[in-house]
Amino acid sequence: MFKKILTITVLIASISVFAQFNKVQNNGISKKQEPNAKLEGHHQHNKLIKCATDEAMEEVFRKDPAARLRYEQVQKEMGSWENSTSKINNSNSIFSPAPAPLDTIPIVFHILHQGGPENISNQQIYAAVAQLNIDYRKLDADTSAIETYFQDRATACNLVFQLATKDPLGNCTNGIIRHYDANTSWSQASPAYSYSGSGTGKWDPRKYLNVYIVKEIISSSGTTGGIIVGYTYRPGTLATGSASDAIVYNYQFLDAPSKEVRSLAHEIGHWFNLAHTFGSTNNPGVSCGDDFLGTIGGVNVDDTPKTLGAFSTCPSQTPNSCDASNYANVENIMDYSSCPKMFTLGQCKRMRYTLTTTSAGRNNLITAANKIATGIRNPIVCLPLADFGADKKNVCVGTAVNFADSTENALVTSFQWDFPGGTPATSTASNPSVTYTTPGTYAVTYTATNSAGSNVITKNAYVTVSSNVAANQTPYSESFETINFPDNSWTIENTAGTVGWEKDNTIGATGSNSIKINNFNNTAGSTEIFYTPSYNIAAINASNPGSTFTFKLAHQRKSTASSEKLQVYSSSNCGQTWNLRYSKNGSALATVSTVNTSAFVPTNSQWRTETVSTSALTSQTNVSFKFVFTSDANGSMNNIFIDDINFTNSAVGINDLSKDKFSFNIFPNPNNGEMTINLDLLEKNNIQIELIDILGKKVYSKDLILNAGEHHLKVGKENQFNAGIYFCKLIVNGKAFTQKVIVE
Repeated sequence: MFKKILTITVLIASISVFAQFNKVQNNGISKKQEPNAKLEGHHQHNKLIKCATDEAMEEVFRKDPAARLRYEQVQKEMGSWENSTSKINNSNSIFSPAPAPLDTIPIVFHILHQGGPENISNQQIYAAVAQLNIDYRKLDADTSAIETYFQDRATACNLVFQLATKDPLGNCTNGIIRHYDANTSWSQASPAYSYSGSGTGKWDPRKYLNVYIVKEIISSSGTTGGIIVGYTYRPGTLATGSASDAIVYNYQFLDAPSKEVRSLAHEIGHWFNLAHTFGSTNNPGVSCGDDFLGTIGGVNVDDTPKTLGAFSTCPSQTPNSCDASNYANVENIMDYSSCPKMFTLGQCKRMRYTLTTTSAGRNNLITAANKIATGIRNPIVCLPLADFGADKKNVCVGTAVNFADSTENALVTSFQWDFPGGTPATSTASNPSVTYTTPGTYAVTYTATNSAGSNVITKNAYVTVSSNVAANQTPYSESFETINFPDNSWTIENTAGTVGWEKDNTIGATGSNSIKINNFNNTAGSTEIFYTPSYNIAAINASNPGSTFTFKLAHQRKSTASSEKLQVYSSSNCGQTWNLRYSKNGSALATVSTVNTSAFVPTNSQWRTETVSTSALTSQTNVSFKFVFTSDANGSMNNIFIDDINFTNSAVGINDLSKDKFSFNIFPNPNNGEMTINLDLLEKNNIQIELIDILGKKVYSKDLILNAGEHHLKVGKENQFNAGIYFCKLIVNGKAFTQKVIVE
């Protein structure tokens, strides 16, 4: 469906999208950095959503006035062809009323992921490309139900999208490239187009249509309060060959054959120089508009009536007070309606013309030489490099695990799976579903085959199956004095760094032992995880009312700019999904107020008791926790120690739970007047942001409603703050938190 956002204060829509995965929806951290399988079913997202193409283009124009002039020149050229009757009336021209001949576009998908659900399967990409080809050739069954008035206007654009089989260096590819990249949380304000462009080994946008698949798109204003489906840039916005000349797309909306995937056809329409049917705006339903591209040349698609545009609905197409025809083309793919079915002849003409002009280099895509160079003509068949993923790798006994092919280098034509300990034990399906009846860890072997040969991969200890009965039925205390760490109950995961959690036999808050990360020399930005045994919280609270989950922490920052983070998550389904219960970073995490440029070793007075919020878990009978530590992204790192992880009835050291539900920091600090407020919320909150100068004058304020999760709020972009000392105050449900800010 096309369901878009107006603004956070204008419209709230509830939508339903097909679920892609059932693992780590809340934080994007999984136990491995591997692609996941599709999980059938669907769930509700109460989210604000939008296409952000117009917003993204305006951001480019704001930063570079020359870009607007370049764009306007391209649109004037578009006006000249529309006014050229010789082109339109030439029966051999692609602009004639007859359907245009088929032409093929080489496409490549860059999947930016960190091992979470955004690391979608090959089959989802294949299905999405197939749906694109249905949409652009008017082959979907629902086109027979197009409103009678528009039946003659609807046409096949006859554009075909084909995954490349040759990469920029002429090597084998299947057109699906996976990148382990933090930019899967994509920022429109500071995009990182690391893989497209005209440099050596880059996927040149004049040769490939590049699509970046990401977990989320953070708007230029910095808020993650809603969902941006995708965005791109119309021809002329960017310099020819620019790395940014690509489509950025949210993985959640790539689930064919649902109409969600038609949002990708919508974004590609923008890339081919189409506007929204209601105008170059992101505000349907506000005022009558048309799909002109500005007043710069009177450019217009004349067979799409003026319209208000529909938002997440499919209203009647008549009456339409905006147009003399009295009809609104609600079913147009470039509207925001929930019933997209068609492109018009005028839209197809515009898109086809875009492929004949030198503007933005789109004309090179369909040349015979480029089709050969990208392998969509005379495609090469190479040996597959087998790989696979699963929708979950931690399950309770009896829970199905869904596997999917994510092979690189070539298309797979046959599949062979071996699941020792699973049911079934073998499979030849592309997406098999397997269950395990006994707790333990299990290997998986997969053989990918095509006409060039076979390739085998085995992943040991890939699936962890846990008992449905918690290991701890009574209050539990662990000071690491007598157990090994890690062991079968306390497990660790090193996801990115050179060091991980380990036992220290010389330092403890109680006794002489603790667990730690020698983080002083770790990899910048790395994430290290350990997992606790499981707890029957309902039974523990029944026998010991008021029991709490606490631990002792010691950490010191290396510098005032250091921003290390510790988060604690809970799972009530054997690790399939995780919910944030505790989060602190920066100065809020540190137990010592001063900084230390040497490796930190705590004294007895430098430990602090922390409480993990478990109020939502009191009825749960099988809960495990994971501790996630993220080192400073800029390498300003220091050690962290944890001891005395207890689930007992104890009133000692219990923190104010309201503080455990919230933490924030400001970066950079000092700054030049533009800053980002990073905050973690454990639940939906009303947030008030205030910036107060040294004299107590409020110089900035904003009210927001933010959902649980991480948020990155830009402050100062549209304001001019003088140099000086300020106090940033965040009021969360009536409680105030303040940090000092220095503007230089």
